[in-house]
Amino acid sequence: MIRFVLAVSLLLALGPGVSANCEACPNCDHEEISIEQGNACLNYWTCSGDTFTCYYPSVANPGTWNGCSYSASADWALTAGPTEICTAETGVNPKCEPGNEPYDIGEQVCSVSYGLVNGTSSQLL
Repeated sequence: MIRFVLAVSLLLALGPGVSANCEACPNCDHEEISIEQGNACLNYWTCSGDTFTCYYPSVANPGTWNGCSYSASADWALTAGPTEICTAETGVNPKCEPGNEPYDIGEQVCSVSYGLVNGTSSQLL
């Protein structure tokens, strides 16, 4: 019984520091590339203050980007960007894994000022 209590105490002590959550960009926007390829997916993001902007390649204007901004003060709803293309709300990256971790919820700060997603989709789960 003592071992069980010690094990539970240890897990509780380590628990808060082990788990981090980040607000994250939606994997893809609502602009369809093609039926086979699906929608345009996250390429990079920037973060400043309590706002981050997710950038997706524009299908309508190749070589340009659609920027979708989200803010903590708006409860992570879309604050700027084309509403017909941008997703209405952000998602959560449950471990703040690199690639899509703009805003650390626990620390209430940008995890870094920008990030580039390698590949065609982010790591939002």
